[in-house]
Amino acid sequence: MSVNNETYSERKDKILNALIDRRGLQHFTDLAAEVMSNPIFIYDVSGKILAKSQINGHQEIWEELLPQGYLNAEKAIITENSGVMKKLMEEDTPVLGKFSYSQFRFLGCRVRDKHGVVAIVTIIEKEALRSEDSDLLVIVCKSVLFELLYQERTAMQTIPYFRVLKDIIEETASISEIRERCRALRLDFPESMRLLGIKIYDNNNTLSLFFLRETLLASVPSCHCIIYDESLIMIISEKHFSQSFLSIVQDIFSNYEIRIGVSTRFTDILEVKNAFQQMQAIQSVYQKLNLEKPLTFYEDILLYHFMELASKEHDLNKFCLPILKKIEEYDNVNGTLLKESLEAYLESGRNIQKAAERLYMHKNTLYYRLKRIEDFFNLDLNDENLCFNLQFSLRMKRMAR
Repeated sequence: MSVNNETYSERKDKILNALIDRRGLQHFTDLAAEVMSNPIFIYDVSGKILAKSQINGHQEIWEELLPQGYLNAEKAIITENSGVMKKLMEEDTPVLGKFSYSQFRFLGCRVRDKHGVVAIVTIIEKEALRSEDSDLLVIVCKSVLFELLYQERTAMQTIPYFRVLKDIIEETASISEIRERCRALRLDFPESMRLLGIKIYDNNNTLSLFFLRETLLASVPSCHCIIYDESLIMIISEKHFSQSFLSIVQDIFSNYEIRIGVSTRFTDILEVKNAFQQMQAIQSVYQKLNLEKPLTFYEDILLYHFMELASKEHDLNKFCLPILKKIEEYDNVNGTLLKESLEAYLESGRNIQKAAERLYMHKNTLYYRLKRIEDFFNLDLNDENLCFNLQFSLRMKRMAR
């Protein structure tokens, strides 16, 4: 029996069976297009095309409507200005319309869950639509929702810039497509910005992230914030970035065990991938060094990140000054803490008072230990180059543990 002669019930069953098959969104889209006898494409609220039918005769339609493989910003804005998008986003019933830049009519319907609209399903009228197609389209939309729920959470997909940032981080869209979608969505990112990665260590992390995101946006309305990789990823303008801003963020998370990483400044939203990689480096280094403070700037761990990357190819211990091994052996034999004292001294900018406070000892005691290191191991701690190499070696030993 051809599709055109199938009953409404038979067509409905085919759609539902395709959902049950769980063979992915593309397979479902192709089957739905066969049932509807027309091309179908699905896109999310960021303008990203999630699937378009790939069956015989449909490619010519996509060459006309989507010549670059994605939604064109000018055409998207024309569609929006016509009022069609507003109707699609506000109504559960399918909307019939016509592209001013195309010969075809279309039938569109929104896909939504309890959080809001996550996608739009559009049928292009190549063959005459039938009266029952509106009802079938609603079933297609509900099936698409279940498919999206199966793949990942849909809550974040209701936020237009979520998929844009996700595609940048994962490199799943071309630069030109990202630019077009930003234009179509009228996304306005700051001229200079930073990325904050907030990792929460809590048993109810997944449940609380959505609430904490809303709290953040209410307290810092000028930012963009998404949930990604079980973390809050926040983009803030450099002009709003200050100690008072950081205090607000830390206050919001005062009841949670958190780690906050702050990226270097960047000026193009396409640099979000690099900023996100800085967040990952901060989290990794944080664990290896057992840092106590919850807030870390990438600039402060850049050298450690370099060491971590180098450790994947080389044994960092080979690059450490041999004298450190002798100091460690001396400590082990004599029960002294000369290496710990030397490290505190160097990490305190060679300020004996600060280093002594860090070690909870009198500065005279520390001075005596440093003098002992100089005399016993024939070192000159006034030598700038030596101190740099000692500090660099001590840091490499920490990363090599």
